[in-house]
Amino acid sequence: MRKSLTFLGPMLAFVACGGGGGSGSPTTPNTPAAPTQANITVTAGAPTVTFSPRSGFSIRLTVRSTISESAGLGANINFVRMRFIRGGVEVERQEISSADLILQTGSNRLNASGSRTIDLIFDTNAETATSAILVYGFTDDRGNNLEATFTITF
Repeated sequence: MRKSLTFLGPMLAFVACGGGGGSGSPTTPNTPAAPTQANITVTAGAPTVTFSPRSGFSIRLTVRSTISESAGLGANINFVRMRFIRGGVEVERQEISSADLILQTGSNRLNASGSRTIDLIFDTNAETATSAILVYGFTDDRGNNLEATFTITF
């Protein structure tokens, strides 16, 4: 399952026009504009389903995700939410917060032009769910809020 989230702002190009006279002096090349928004791609594998070892929960879903940024602008992962669905109705919701990500993986940071692979663990009682909606929320270093969403069918 692959979902690409691409948010690139408009690019501005500045063209220098030479004056007359053929002075022969070299012109300084223009520096490309800095990115206005991160370009984040998320790939999530099929979840692994096992019995939950936690008291009060019946099943555990583990989802391996690879998150990459390609525009050269870092971002923070704010949350990863799983909404369990049965008959078109949400029956349960579990969320991994940025603080949980830091505890589980050491960081919620996605570096500019970087990539990271993480195993996301969701404990639930939604045994009768027929699908789930997996939502990733980010804020890039320019303050843009970005989101990637997947639907998983059980």
